[in-house]
Amino acid sequence: MYKLFIVEDEHLEIEAIKLIINQHSDNIEVIGEAYSGLVAIEEIRRLNPDIILLDINIPEINGIDVLKMIKKEDHEKKVILITAFNEFDFAHQAIKARVDDFLLKPIRPQQLMDSINQSIASLKNNAKERFDEKMNEVIFAVIQKKYSDARNALINYLDMIYDYYTYDIISVQVEIRHFMEELNIVTKDMCGYELTSPLCSNNNMQVINGFKNRYDLKIEIMKTIDKVFDKMLDNKETRKNNIEDILNYIDRNCYKDISLDQVGEYANMSSYYLSKIFKKETGVNFVTYLTERKIEIAKDMLANTDVPIINIALDLSYHEPNYFSKVFKKSTGMTPTEYRKERRGELLEENNMGNLAKDEKYSEKQREVS
Repeated sequence: MYKLFIVEDEHLEIEAIKLIINQHSDNIEVIGEAYSGLVAIEEIRRLNPDIILLDINIPEINGIDVLKMIKKEDHEKKVILITAFNEFDFAHQAIKARVDDFLLKPIRPQQLMDSINQSIASLKNNAKERFDEKMNEVIFAVIQKKYSDARNALINYLDMIYDYYTYDIISVQVEIRHFMEELNIVTKDMCGYELTSPLCSNNNMQVINGFKNRYDLKIEIMKTIDKVFDKMLDNKETRKNNIEDILNYIDRNCYKDISLDQVGEYANMSSYYLSKIFKKETGVNFVTYLTERKIEIAKDMLANTDVPIINIALDLSYHEPNYFSKVFKKSTGMTPTEYRKERRGELLEENNMGNLAKDEKYSEKQREVS
């Protein structure tokens, strides 16, 4: 769903534009309107639309100056300028201010939709470039054998995709399948390992339904990345005792109750020596680093799952839930229950706003049919 904002000082013009959009598109949401340039700037900053229909001749601040401010703050926003024939001498100013298109009054439905669809196509291309950039960050972290960086980059990548596509699960699946194909090429080159994952499937409805939850999808992808790291790092002949490999081992095993001795055995060095170089290289001791990793996992689970807190504690090898709560509060300033309530409340509000917009759009379509 693309968000569109209308800046026009004639009420009938606004209603006509909204009617045309409702009749000819189901992927555009008109999120607001303004009758003056000053109000337009404030509302555009607040609502963050993708596309702005902007009349040149508006009170307080004219359309050209509003255009300049919009493009200065976010050059990726699409601005379609509405102008009358006697105002067309402003065209060269608008072009210099990087306007995306012009519409001449009176606005014809086909011209309006052609212009909006052209803007949408450009937004899609820009989004694809951003997706590929984030995808490459994940893959590069895998190539660099940086497990924690790969996980964090994956979270950012999934957040970007889900925020963009919202309810379009099939488009999410297409993006993830592309990501898995690219990751497979890299892993075959690096360690001769070919990925086998249901995420590459086109027609498995169970897999498609699994894309509805970004947390579950992240876990599924990380299982695949774990297998890649198994191939790259768990071979004793190629294992290194540098700090990066040690951190990878800790990050991949922090669910377990691993000890400094176990990490030392993995790195082929004494726990005493490991403790010294670990503090020197990371700035924190082993226990603090391990605890920070566990708390990050706990925060993710509290925000995105309904797993009981006692189970989260046990999953992270905290055998005393009260101790887990104490450690969690020391790190975050909140108990696990407080954190979950706050984060789930924020996510619920976001989802409700998205659902409301979707329901309103559907209701408008139904009224038109009736």
